[in-house]
Amino acid sequence: MKQRLLVILIVAGILVSGYLFWKTFDPSSVICSIGGGCETVLSSRYAKIFGFPVAGLGVFWYLATLLLVWLVYFWRIWAELPLQIWAASGLAFSLYLLYLEKYQIGAYCTWCLVSLGLVVLINGLVFFKKKK
Repeated sequence: MKQRLLVILIVAGILVSGYLFWKTFDPSSVICSIGGGCETVLSSRYAKIFGFPVAGLGVFWYLATLLLVWLVYFWRIWAELPLQIWAASGLAFSLYLLYLEKYQIGAYCTWCLVSLGLVVLINGLVFFKKKK
């Protein structure tokens, strides 16, 4: 059950990050339901790192997370520690992006917040241990 839920959350993250990556090239066309800050965030100087869209890094993070989940939980050929480190690093970066939205950009992107929520849930599942 935990594994399937992780896969669903990761696929949702790939879709959200993929949408943001696509819209990075035309921020004015992004659909943003709450607050309307998506355009502001995607057109800010923080939307790219060395010219590469941050949302593209998100797609990469989710794809790598999917691979790690597969190696750890489905094929059982890796220990959980690399997945936990990778998940925690994604959470740390997502929180940094939230900081940028609040204190540097002054606007919130609904899709970015959805991605943050997915990363939080993924971390919760990765670090959750079932009591015996």
